[in-house]
Amino acid sequence: MELFMNVEQYQFVKKQAKKLANAYANTNDGHVLQAVQALVMESINEKLIGLDEDSSSIVKQIVTIKTKEQLENFIEKIKVYVTPFEKLTEKELKKLFPKDKKLKVPDLKNIDWTEISYLSWFDSGTNRKYIVYRNDNNIKSIRGVFSQSSKKGICTICNQHQSVGMFMSSKKGKAIGTYVKRGNYICVDSAACNENLTDFTRLTDFIQTIND
Repeated sequence: MELFMNVEQYQFVKKQAKKLANAYANTNDGHVLQAVQALVMESINEKLIGLDEDSSSIVKQIVTIKTKEQLENFIEKIKVYVTPFEKLTEKELKKLFPKDKKLKVPDLKNIDWTEISYLSWFDSGTNRKYIVYRNDNNIKSIRGVFSQSSKKGICTICNQHQSVGMFMSSKKGKAIGTYVKRGNYICVDSAACNENLTDFTRLTDFIQTIND
């Protein structure tokens, strides 16, 4: 069985499938439904380029979705073709953050690695948010102080209107004794952020801004 989607592509297809199911739930107009189907397929063809015939036929089954049950069945069917985020152990996570001697890691048993493009968690004891991501097939990490905003806003990573907070990272400046701080607003809920992340370049742009 060939894995032909990464996580962000899978989340994109899921989003299109939900759009189609919502259309059938809200209208009986055949012309409208045909238009939605056409737009969904056009969007998917632009996102998943170069699929072979077998992979393409699996994805094209999206046009058969009319009900919530069919939506759920389709999502489960395509999920097995997703390349998951690398499954990490507690020891590996601690090695990524050597400065945190008492690092509290999330419950890794409850993580669905096919649903995340990056791994993130918040430690309320230190007010730090930790992010683990893939860069050129290498696992990298950043951490920063995280302060939740009282108002919803646009997340820099997923570009959706969500409950957000300021992620602020600091590193030593060029002059002795100075520090450079960089940050931006990102989702409080990293699981929701991962589900909404359908363009991986937004994550890489955020990481680059923090690291520059």
